[in-house]
Amino acid sequence: MKEKSIDENYMRAAIKLAWKGKNDVYPNPKVGCVIVKDKKIVGRGWHKFFGGVHAEAEALIDAGKLAKGADLYVTLEPCANYGKRPPCVKAIAEAGIKRVFFAVKDPNAPESAKFLRANGVKVYGGVCKKEAEILLKDFFNHIKIKPLITIKAAMTLDGKIASFEYDSKWISCKKSRDFVHKMRTQYDAVLIGSNTAKKDNPFLSAHNKGKNPIRIVVDFNLKVPKNYHLFDGSAPTIIVYDEKIKNIEVEYAEKEKIILASVNAEAAKKDFKIIKDKLISFGIKTVLIEGGGEIFSWALFSGCADDFYFFIAPKIIGGKNAISVVGGRGVEKIKDAVKIKHMKISKIGDDYLARGKCSRE
Repeated sequence: MKEKSIDENYMRAAIKLAWKGKNDVYPNPKVGCVIVKDKKIVGRGWHKFFGGVHAEAEALIDAGKLAKGADLYVTLEPCANYGKRPPCVKAIAEAGIKRVFFAVKDPNAPESAKFLRANGVKVYGGVCKKEAEILLKDFFNHIKIKPLITIKAAMTLDGKIASFEYDSKWISCKKSRDFVHKMRTQYDAVLIGSNTAKKDNPFLSAHNKGKNPIRIVVDFNLKVPKNYHLFDGSAPTIIVYDEKIKNIEVEYAEKEKIILASVNAEAAKKDFKIIKDKLISFGIKTVLIEGGGEIFSWALFSGCADDFYFFIAPKIIGGKNAISVVGGRGVEKIKDAVKIKHMKISKIGDDYLARGKCSRE
């Protein structure tokens, strides 16, 4: 009984560390970890932000050589898969940890305990389980969420999102922009293409309306300048780039909160599901696409867009070279057009908001 109480005290220390992650780690779990040797905590770590070093890895670094033969206490079962970071079970085994105690089992890591035991590490689960479940409530709720891709655009009455010189500030009114800032707080991430990033240099923040979303830029050729707002460290940014480009990690090593995601660019242009699946593998399920026209086209015509919000300003730009809301080649036959269901139109300030569900049926 006494030994159980000691284990719980160490786990509570890990739980206390985990809470430091606040909302910065969402939609990933808040995780804390302590490493104990000779009844003393010799290593501490917690997951600080989405895409950051995992709690176990932080604690192992903090413990250094003292990790060999020590016990590790962590709020969530260590990960066993390669994602944004290498699997923690591998680092734990290589460090010579003797025993692992975790509070809550990770449904995404079914092979974790098996791997550790196969490498000589004893594993014990359920320590302070109820306390840790409170900590991990948002994470487990997020697991149940169905993936959602929403397209949002501010356009003129003639369907343009920018002039022929790519001027777009501001098409929509302030009330519409405030509405969008609040929308961003409801999604895991906001996604744009490289052209929109280069032309607008946006922050993609919630503008103090709530939690900032993760920022995603589809920049296949890595042309967005590294001094742009997307890379300022105020929120994590995922760069989706072409897998043909090799050894780019060094270029972004000094930039905090940058996550690199490689895909087959040519295939992704034809099927946005490739990008969608990559993001889901990172734990991102709800995405608000804010531009531009080419990205809209990929998502719409590959059947990945679930719904849309079009803010329509009572303005006309005109000109065949002005930028249309949906780019790409488009369909050859009207029968192949994306169908809109349950469409609603409402008034926001001077603008009109058209929203509905996308369907290819």
